[in-house]
Amino acid sequence: MRLPVIPFGSRPLKKQKPLLKGSDVRHLQQVLKRLGVFNARIDGVFGYETMQAVREFQRAFHIKQNGIVDDDEFEILKELMRCGINKWRTIQRDYRHSGYSPVPIPKQLKISWIRPIPDIIGLNCSADRLIVTTRREVLAIDLKSGERLWKSTELFPESSSTIFEGHVIVPAGSLAILDFYSGKTQKTLKQDNFILPTAANKTQIYAPSSGTLYCFNQSGDMKWNYKTYGAYITSPAIGYDFVYFASYDRCIYCLDEKGSLCWKTKISDIIQIPPAIWDGKVFTISCDSWVSALNPLVGEIIWRKKIADEEFMMPAFHQDFMLLANYRGEVTALSFQRAEVIWVIDLPDAPTALPIVCPNTFFIGTESGLMAYDIKTLDAKMHLEGKKITAIVPGAMSLFAATQQELIKLSPE
Repeated sequence: MRLPVIPFGSRPLKKQKPLLKGSDVRHLQQVLKRLGVFNARIDGVFGYETMQAVREFQRAFHIKQNGIVDDDEFEILKELMRCGINKWRTIQRDYRHSGYSPVPIPKQLKISWIRPIPDIIGLNCSADRLIVTTRREVLAIDLKSGERLWKSTELFPESSSTIFEGHVIVPAGSLAILDFYSGKTQKTLKQDNFILPTAANKTQIYAPSSGTLYCFNQSGDMKWNYKTYGAYITSPAIGYDFVYFASYDRCIYCLDEKGSLCWKTKISDIIQIPPAIWDGKVFTISCDSWVSALNPLVGEIIWRKKIADEEFMMPAFHQDFMLLANYRGEVTALSFQRAEVIWVIDLPDAPTALPIVCPNTFFIGTESGLMAYDIKTLDAKMHLEGKKITAIVPGAMSLFAATQQELIKLSPE
């Protein structure tokens, strides 16, 4: 059907007679389908199924459920499209390692399905599929049904995969580049021993190995490498057209896309976890538990604060705070402007999976279950009690959790 071309957001969308038709309706249906609330055919016609999907969307975002898409709905939908729906490409969502999902997932969840997949070490998602990395294989799973779409058993991953421009990049000693849609190996890079997650930007892939950062193009050809004085570097973060990482030589590095050094900043102790970028700052956490915020353009330290004596996991960010979990089980909300402690809570057990922050809730995996917290009240709910959680990732409006033996989809009640 040929549809009239109508800019998205230029008119209210609702069920009426005659039925509304247009490219804006089709765009709406595509977004609602990615969110998992529209299950009919995308046809650009605002009928009964589209109206019901809009109501489900409104319910999830706490908007009046009238089935009409107007200013409030368009504002949310455009923000979701800007941030990306179902795009959890790295261990902490994006190449900035924000750990933030703009799609709300409530605290109250129920199990939708369980798939027996042991030894999961990483979860990513993009579009309609979940990429599951285990110690023995990489699989693609349909987000909705849990059906296996493909499986690659030709490699033994060392850490979580990264999704980039139709590819899955797997650190497995060599660096394997798989086709996102078929799982077939496109190229294997053997320049070094690659065991840490990669990052990517535009047409370039950045892969850490020992004390060196390698840069490859999409075809797998090496463009440059940068060697530090340390024996180890972190996975990189990417922002402002720069690449940031830390080395065991106790320096934080900033390179441009050509591999030239822009700045490096000396710190007091080794950093083992990747930098994160949020609120116009680069954040790092050292092994002696100092949290630092740096100017991303010149490397100047804006503030430093020691929060606890325990080592921290990678952080996650909310619009109001930075979420820090240490391995003793303390979770701290820290102001990213002035490093003020907003609140501290104790987990019921040691954390085992990186935290994920949504607009109204945050989730963290522990030795004995998946914890869900309301951000305003800090009321808690434990899911999957008695199971050690090894990874979690949001997809559509559900949450996917890996245990030692299973992959589990949890959906709103």
